Amino acid sequence: MVKKHLNKLTFDKEKYPIYRLIQSIFSQKLNQIHTSGEKYNIFTTLGKDSHTVYHRTFYDKLDSGWQEFVEVYESFMSEIVLPYLGLEEALFQRYPTFRVQLPDNVAIVLEHYDSDERHKHPFGEINFIYALTDMFDTNTISIEKMPLSRNFEKVLLNQGECLSMNGNLCSHYNEINKTGVTRMSFDFRVLPLNYYDPSYSNTSVTRNKKYDEFGYYKRIKAKKLYIARDIWDTQKEKFNGVMARYNVKDAWDIVDLFERKIAQYAGSKYAVSVDNCTNAMFLCIKYLGYSGEITIPSKTYCSVPCTIINAGCKVKFEDIEWSGAYQLKPLDVYDGAVRFRKGMYVKDSFHCLSFHIRKHLPIGKGGMILCDDFEAYKWFRKARYEGRHIADKVSYKEDILDSLGWNMYMTPEQAARGLVLFEKIGDNNPDQESSGTCKDLSQFKVYTK
Repeated sequence: MVKKHLNKLTFDKEKYPIYRLIQSIFSQKLNQIHTSGEKYNIFTTLGKDSHTVYHRTFYDKLDSGWQEFVEVYESFMSEIVLPYLGLEEALFQRYPTFRVQLPDNVAIVLEHYDSDERHKHPFGEINFIYALTDMFDTNTISIEKMPLSRNFEKVLLNQGECLSMNGNLCSHYNEINKTGVTRMSFDFRVLPLNYYDPSYSNTSVTRNKKYDEFGYYKRIKAKKLYIARDIWDTQKEKFNGVMARYNVKDAWDIVDLFERKIAQYAGSKYAVSVDNCTNAMFLCIKYLGYSGEITIPSKTYCSVPCTIINAGCKVKFEDIEWSGAYQLKPLDVYDGAVRFRKGMYVKDSFHCLSFHIRKHLPIGKGGMILCDDFEAYKWFRKARYEGRHIADKVSYKEDILDSLGWNMYMTPEQAARGLVLFEKIGDNNPDQESSGTCKDLSQFKVYTK
């Protein structure tokens, strides 16, 4: 679960009204709770930091049978958290740990990690923090980026955001809160079943609960947002985690979301995903209805002259230097297979990208067409999928087929991988190839005969 450390979850806050429910049991705004008159000296003893009047209000409400909160909390677990972790079943913390960090105070007394000798949590737990108020500056926690690294990062969250982290092994602590406002949050833990040991005898510090599924934990199953309709559809079930994370309802919506994110990053109005960059260029040539001569650099990859010829055009080579992207002259089509950086789109062009396994976004195989032309955008979406209207949510049985197309679409599986990889991409990535790194294709007569 290393990749889940310090990652924010994506979900519909309105569907899970956690903040509203907790705000309802307090008379002040949560970040102003310290104005109620209760004063506390700085906490220095383990356990005292979780026994304020505010903690009693929260836990007393839970212990009284707060069914509305329990239902929302467990729905959040089954519909968001477990799919996000890729788990079909797990143990989760039955009662979340409530945190209040008052001004000039701390929320936790000791720097620690959860499986240390004082706290004794089982190995394998995955931690989550849900921010009930903004967490920033000195009213948040600092946590190691890697276990034992002593390289700490502040957790920065807005009210209503949730973050996963490896608090089980990464040391974390509070500073004294000098922001002038209260930080309120709760955290909870999920234990994958392969780490569960029913004979583990230690108990929790705050509520003295044994770390088993009848005490500290409760067992829960993930709710699938997408259920396979037949044997050919089963692969889409695997992307329930991605669907939950990005709040999409259909596997094909993952493709649309991936396209929107790439367009925003690149600076184009539209993006259309395809199965590779070569086919992206092919579709551009076919859309423009061009059948003449196309000039490209002599030093490039061999698929480019191939697709030009297969599209019904002739190839002309020129000896020019280029890096990252170049034009298929005289068309406003650009081969950008080896460039991927923020704002890379060439305005008013058809700009083609590659997501090959050796590229900056290594999906495995995939490509995209960036453009500003809405009519072209609509045409590409049909043409890539055999002329079908699948982008308009029209089923095959009901589709009125009115144009030819090609089998060149990107699958939800590829797009899901692309979304996950895109989260880690930087803004200023170096060009991967240039004229100086490519074979001179002008010496091969197959392209010009």
